[in-house]
Amino acid sequence: MGGFDLVKELAEIERELANKLDEARQSAKDKAAKAEEEAQRILAEADVRMRRMEETLEARIKQENEKYGKEAQAKAEAEAQHIRQLAGPNIDRAVDFLLSEVMP
Repeated sequence: MGGFDLVKELAEIERELANKLDEARQSAKDKAAKAEEEAQRILAEADVRMRRMEETLEARIKQENEKYGKEAQAKAEAEAQHIRQLAGPNIDRAVDFLLSEVMP
């Protein structure tokens, strides 16, 4: 009977070890799944942050372009006005000269 009890005890230990192995495998699978979920969450969060940064950057670029465009327009208008002021008397003299040459 001693040999039978030993075999029985070994079979019980084998079942317990098999159960522990199954539990360990399941635990590892669960941890891997949780790690995958966490990785996906982190990637999604990073994607959202990246898109926000991209939108912010695009808005800033648009603002800067508008600012520089307005400054360039104002500078061009000021230069045009300055040229008109300088050319105004010359145009009057040119008209007077042409009229004096054409009209006796």
